[in-house]
Amino acid sequence: MPGLSRLPVLFVLIALILAACAPARPASPTSDGGMAEPADEVAEGDSSAPAVKAKKPPQTNAAGIIPPERREELTRLSSLLDFKLTGLDGAALGEVSDFIINTCETYIIYFTVEPASDLQVAGGQQLIIPFEVVTINSGALDAETQTISIYMTPDLVAAAPTFDDGLTLFPNTWEETVRAYWLQVARVSPLTSECKAGGSDSANAVHKIAYASQLLGAELKDGNQVYLGTVLEAVLEPESGKLGFYVVKLLDDSLVMVPLGQTNIPKEALVPGQTIELVLLSETNLLLDAPRITSIEEAMNAQTQSEARGYWKK
Repeated sequence: MPGLSRLPVLFVLIALILAACAPARPASPTSDGGMAEPADEVAEGDSSAPAVKAKKPPQTNAAGIIPPERREELTRLSSLLDFKLTGLDGAALGEVSDFIINTCETYIIYFTVEPASDLQVAGGQQLIIPFEVVTINSGALDAETQTISIYMTPDLVAAAPTFDDGLTLFPNTWEETVRAYWLQVARVSPLTSECKAGGSDSANAVHKIAYASQLLGAELKDGNQVYLGTVLEAVLEPESGKLGFYVVKLLDDSLVMVPLGQTNIPKEALVPGQTIELVLLSETNLLLDAPRITSIEEAMNAQTQSEARGYWKK
């Protein structure tokens, strides 16, 4: 029949019309962690973050240590407070002003930065950057130049959300905004201000975070609020940001190393305006019988740390 010869052509025309009306396929992740075109979308649930088109840095398992033989210098938390922050090609990004520490998970989770003038960030503002941008995103800590370097261009850092200097950590509504942005441009783990170590669930979430500058100098007390000593320093693993010990000066002026996991911050001490203090979770005698060290520098020694771990595991 003559009409049948036109049917194939008609089907082709209908298929072309339907294809033209179909919605475009959304962007999908590439094997290297970047986004295939188009890449201007924000992930679902991240509506608070500006859309960013960026390829994520090469993935690493730990921060680089430069030079390796000076690693011990990078294990002293207070020393990192003087470090500069640089990006790709050595671009100046700012000065590290503090670290935000999850004290029950015992990790640095963020560090705060006073932005460099070239970033053109408004005065009185600071950046809050996840520490994973250093540890698993090809970052490095350089003891010679006193620099933390990250695999980021200045424009990506300048586009990050900013907050008032000296931001009060609670309520932690700022955290969602920080994570929404950095999840787009870097690999960021599930580690947040929430404590997971104690098996907390979402219905009873506990948050124990404090600035490093609040912890250094904090008083250590027993469960009856009896003063035991003062935190002088904290010892960390620079490759991961995990903190192992506080160096505590006792009443007799001797120094001992106390694992962060043996202490707690009472929730009353986390109320804005209150002074951070620590409560010893173990028996007081365990603290008083702990091996003494002669100096803060001795606490940075790997062998000393190993002996302290052995003691507190009793």
